[in-house]
Amino acid sequence: GSMAVLVREGETGLLFNPADAQDLLTKVKWAQAHPDEMLRMGRNARRQYEQEFNAEVNFDLLMAIYREAVAVQAGA
Repeated sequence: GSMAVLVREGETGLLFNPADAQDLLTKVKWAQAHPDEMLRMGRNARRQYEQEFNAEVNFDLLMAIYREAVAVQAGA
């Protein structure tokens, strides 16, 4: 799903198989036992968010979509 695209395992968070409760439990136990690592991943996730999902980046993406839509319409 989309979380697997956004979360980099061990860098910006932890991923688990959504159909596997045991996998989730394993990750939760690991997170509880490693608060410093969780803090580091949280900081990395915040940095990634600020770099990849800020207003300027989103504006540029939206404008690219508009330009493409106008080009397609002009060619129709």
